[in-house]
Amino acid sequence: MKVILDPQAGTCGGVKRAIELAEKELTEHPKDVFVIGDIIHNEREVERLDRAGLKTIHRNELEELHRLALNNRARVLVRAHGEPPETFKRLEELGVEVIDGTCPVVNRSQELAQKYQQEGYQIAIVGKHGHPEMVGIIGHTDQKAVVVQFKEDVEKLKPGVATLVMCQTTVSQDWFDQMTRMIEARVGEVVVKDTLCRFVVRRIRKLPNFTGVADVILVVGGLKSSNTKMLHASCKAINPRSYHVVSPEELNRSWFEGADTIGVTGSASTPHWLLDEFVETLERWMARGWPERDVGDGE
Repeated sequence: MKVILDPQAGTCGGVKRAIELAEKELTEHPKDVFVIGDIIHNEREVERLDRAGLKTIHRNELEELHRLALNNRARVLVRAHGEPPETFKRLEELGVEVIDGTCPVVNRSQELAQKYQQEGYQIAIVGKHGHPEMVGIIGHTDQKAVVVQFKEDVEKLKPGVATLVMCQTTVSQDWFDQMTRMIEARVGEVVVKDTLCRFVVRRIRKLPNFTGVADVILVVGGLKSSNTKMLHASCKAINPRSYHVVSPEELNRSWFEGADTIGVTGSASTPHWLLDEFVETLERWMARGWPERDVGDGE
């Protein structure tokens, strides 16, 4: 049995930048660095940075920053998903130093939504309710943008009004196109701005080149990661023997029965050290024998 690591796998530029900013700040200020929400949607990486000293807080805890930080020197990292303008304003009022790790692609979406909203357009964003990226973008429209996740969300849009249609950066192209057609049927003529992350789009396009050479595919990524879920769905559509996994402890030997090749890939929020961990674990088990007790459930 052979293990192949997807050459296209690894974190996108925005995620990589946010992690590097966190590591730099933790080196220089190990006791006073905070991030609003999980820095990325990957539990294992969040745990690693937590052990290094990164403190995760929520927006409703901003007022407590001075109490939480040692010597009142709180430094707050804004993660790649971005934040609404009011968060930056409040941090400035609190005298907190801000390290802006907003992904440039997300930043472009925020600016685009703000520009069109100020020009009188209603803004329709295809994406998931409550997703942190969406919260930040909506904040740049004075909370007026409409999130379109379900068919009934389309009914919230006003017919006959100039409408900008954009999307969360990590949704699938097919879903974006499908919802755009529904929005257009509701409101009439629309301006469509494809705000998908090109890194993610390229990964999906090149996926068949990788999935076609492996009998079993392991998609490594966080449980809360939209990008990982989309990648897993894309893999499974090509190869039904595709499994979404977070840690090697989830692996089940039965998944690999009759397989000659195992492919390991990961989403835009999956650091390379996690991919290497899976490859090394599988190769070690192949050489020394598989654990007697399997844990995975096949999901």
